Amino acid sequence: MTHDEQSRIRRQQVNAYRASGQTAAAWCSENNLSTNTLRYWMTKCNREDKADLKQETFIELKQTSVKEVPIIVKIGPVSIELYSGFQAETLREVIAAIRPL
Repeated sequence: MTHDEQSRIRRQQVNAYRASGQTAAAWCSENNLSTNTLRYWMTKCNREDKADLKQETFIELKQTSVKEVPIIVKIGPVSIELYSGFQAETLREVIAAIRPL
């Protein structure tokens, strides 16, 4: 058996143990494996997994939206926030309604 084949088999065993929910002793007893061997391969797999994660150093982030900044119109104690695409006629009506204030 090649080194790669053995590594693949041991990783499968580690994954099976993790998925079993059993204690290491119980799982090893059922699968004819020493707990020392299981723990060795768990440590080795963890190190390899961490090394794989460290190699991924670049993640592209796409900006999903741009925060729109409003124009703020203050008339006396009232502030009106205007965003792009506002209706001028609606603005006139709002100003006319708040002027008496």
